[in-house]
Amino acid sequence: EILPDGSILFIERKGKIKKYDIKKEKVILIDSIPVFSSFENGLLGLALDPNYEENHWIYLFNSPVGDAEKQHVSRFILKDGKLDKSSEKVVIEIPNQRETCCHSGGGLEFDDEGNLYITVGDDTNPFESDGFGPIDERPNRTAFDAQRSSANSNDLRGKILRIRPLDDGTYDIPKGNLFPKGTPNTRPEIYVMGCRNPFRLSIDNHKNYIYWGDVGPDAGMNKENRGSKGYDEVNQARKAGYFGWPYFVGNNQ
Repeated sequence: EILPDGSILFIERKGKIKKYDIKKEKVILIDSIPVFSSFENGLLGLALDPNYEENHWIYLFNSPVGDAEKQHVSRFILKDGKLDKSSEKVVIEIPNQRETCCHSGGGLEFDDEGNLYITVGDDTNPFESDGFGPIDERPNRTAFDAQRSSANSNDLRGKILRIRPLDDGTYDIPKGNLFPKGTPNTRPEIYVMGCRNPFRLSIDNHKNYIYWGDVGPDAGMNKENRGSKGYDEVNQARKAGYFGWPYFVGNNQ
């Protein structure tokens, strides 16, 4: 993220928060936060509040240490080059299995209306399905079944979420998400579902479109009754929608 003075704020997956000072032309370690960094977890996303110059709020997508298997999007105060850890407000919690890997996502972006988009991977191990889409409905195999995350309307994983953070550290649901608030068996935070690992996204604020890349499965060929090879995607969402993973990828393959 670009700070008001032109310096660059950036993060590292093991928990460090750094700044490239444009005047001193050197990297400065601001602070670090403790994170669970095994598999693809850690400190994964960063965003400045749209009113950062006034409130000094930053948002961090991170994997907190401890026994609770979850991800956080937390808000902190970053002022005068110092991170106030005591100011942390956990805005939203996202489930995360730590039995095995993969796909955490972690992108954070604000649009011009103050909505925060959060990309979340499918949190599913792809290595025991011959490289094809992981759909494993056997008992005790939930970590190998992307249906329970990406294709589940009542789960935040395998999604792009859209929320409107409020001053008190909570959030509201903007109009136009995929499921209206109060719809049974759904999460109203979901804007896009059916993603594998939407690591980063970009927003076209002129048209309110969002764009993201998504890496396809690992198989080297299409196979009848198993699934498609690894078609990668660059996606555009003009409105809320479902994008197919783990049932199809690419051009409906």
